[in-house]
Amino acid sequence: SLQFLPGVQLGLGGTANLYIRGGSPDQNLIILDGLPIYQGSHMFGFISGIAADAIKDVQVYKGSIPSEYGGRISSVIDLSSRSGNSNKMHGTVYGNLMSQGMTIELPLLKRGNLIMNLRKSNPLSQYSRLYESIQEFVTGDDNFNLLTQAAENQNNQKADYNIKSNYEDLVSRLSLLINPRHRLTLTHVSGIDSILEDRGYWGFNSILGRDTINIKEKTDLKNSGSILNWSSKWNHNYDSYLSISRYIINSDHHTQQSIPIATNSSYKIGNAIENNLFSDQTIKFYNSYKGFRYHTLSGGFEQTYFFMSFARINADGSTSNSSKIDRKEFLYSFFFQDIWKPQGPLEIQSGLRISYYGGNEKFYTEPRIALKYTINPELSLESSMGKHHQFVHRLSGDYSTRGLQNMWIASSDMIPCISSTNYHSSINWDTNLYGISLSGYYRSMMDLFQFQESFTPHLNHNFDQENIDIGKANARGLEILLRKKTGGISGWIAYNLNQVQYNFPSLNEGKIFLADHNKTHELKSVIVTRVWGLDFTANWVLSSGGPYTSRERLFVEPGSGYGIKIIGDRNERRLGAVHHLDINISKSLKINAAIIDVGCSVYNIYNQNNVSHKRYNPYTSQLSVKDVSMFGITPNAYIKIRF
Repeated sequence: SLQFLPGVQLGLGGTANLYIRGGSPDQNLIILDGLPIYQGSHMFGFISGIAADAIKDVQVYKGSIPSEYGGRISSVIDLSSRSGNSNKMHGTVYGNLMSQGMTIELPLLKRGNLIMNLRKSNPLSQYSRLYESIQEFVTGDDNFNLLTQAAENQNNQKADYNIKSNYEDLVSRLSLLINPRHRLTLTHVSGIDSILEDRGYWGFNSILGRDTINIKEKTDLKNSGSILNWSSKWNHNYDSYLSISRYIINSDHHTQQSIPIATNSSYKIGNAIENNLFSDQTIKFYNSYKGFRYHTLSGGFEQTYFFMSFARINADGSTSNSSKIDRKEFLYSFFFQDIWKPQGPLEIQSGLRISYYGGNEKFYTEPRIALKYTINPELSLESSMGKHHQFVHRLSGDYSTRGLQNMWIASSDMIPCISSTNYHSSINWDTNLYGISLSGYYRSMMDLFQFQESFTPHLNHNFDQENIDIGKANARGLEILLRKKTGGISGWIAYNLNQVQYNFPSLNEGKIFLADHNKTHELKSVIVTRVWGLDFTANWVLSSGGPYTSRERLFVEPGSGYGIKIIGDRNERRLGAVHHLDINISKSLKINAAIIDVGCSVYNIYNQNNVSHKRYNPYTSQLSVKDVSMFGITPNAYIKIRF
């Protein structure tokens, strides 16, 4: 749903990843009841990692980010979980073609409540081909599967590939009112993604070293987090808030290679075991005071302890080797903010955040200011400027194994802390019936980096800077939102004009190039109405295609293990425009004490062939290029029973 807001770009290939104002997904701070969320999706990024039924409210900060928040450079997505009913038990069961789940609300002595939401994916291939579509879309870029594609048109080569995957997650919240001034809440989230892959190859002796080989892979990606919040309202002027949290993401990846020696038997020739772990432990204190005339003062401190562990064991025949690296870093932050509302049309929000990062023993200062000028009750002007730094980063890319994908790593003397200076201005017209806003933004990002293909944390204990390309970027854009709030037909139209340019001295011959996720134009419309007692929603999307590098500017570097290198003119070309129409029809029925919601939806109802990206295969006789399409017409059905 967030992707239909202006400035929030639709995920590449239809994923649930959020690209906000030119930033990458890991540059968004996602928090649930104050708990930072590092693993926000299932099924290779296509399914949200937190069930919508567990969420009460969402607050998105794209422009003027308060100094209370830090550690990311693009945006803040502040999620609030639902609180249960303190007087009566309630429950919900729901299901669709992808998953099934349940929610239960339990009162606790009329002074609190417990709410739990459990969701689990349906068995593979029993309800929908959507599982297979997602898996084919994502895993096709994997190097092993590129071998499978290379064998499709070769008489002397053969390959097969099977994959199974599933996921589940839990969100729970315990809330207890100690007394009228103090409330205690405990929020817990957990999730797991399991992936099983089975491959067989015949005729690839020149690449794999043997004519016949079987490869089995298993990945378990687990995440778990808890936060204890103590909120106090001491009087009508002074509030305080204390939280203690811990979040862990753990990846176990096992690869085994074998050769057949007889019918139904094989000989193991090698295996690799990989375990990667990242944890965030944070304590935060925040307080707010309203006792001064025209001023609301707030401030506090935050301390975070990061721990990372990357371990790998390789066995090849009778020999084996292992590598491991453990790192721990501290981040200390102090923040202050003043909201000044004098008698008049002007409101000023000023703040300062100061951080000390132990990874490089440096201080970072982040001044922030936002102005709002109210011309009349319906018309206002806004402008803001803010400095932001980021100290943890997510590993991603084709060079990563299943185990390393989505893992996080902290800055050091060699891995820079990236920074961004964000500017924002807007004009807003808001009435009871309509809303119109026009926003412009500019971001200047420094010390962005990309790991080269040879980089793996297990082997680079000192994170040698020779394996890192460092550069800068700028993002600029224009956002327009036209909204109709009430009436027989409601909805909105959002348009975003955006440009993200990278400048890496060691890439593209030092010339500026477009980011891989850049989309120049994006138009999104949502219509909500009621027809014949049915709730009807339709949304239509039109966006520029993604940039890509032409085949003529690529070559397979000899001796690099089939690595593809770019000569120049990186991302100089653009794919065709993407557009699709999606509809949803639902109805609510009340039967005795239960409310039943039933509905169906269709994605890409006119089956438009939208190309997501180019797939380059170095294992064919000549470097081949293939268009990778997004989903065609994709139906879904769901039911929810509330009691």
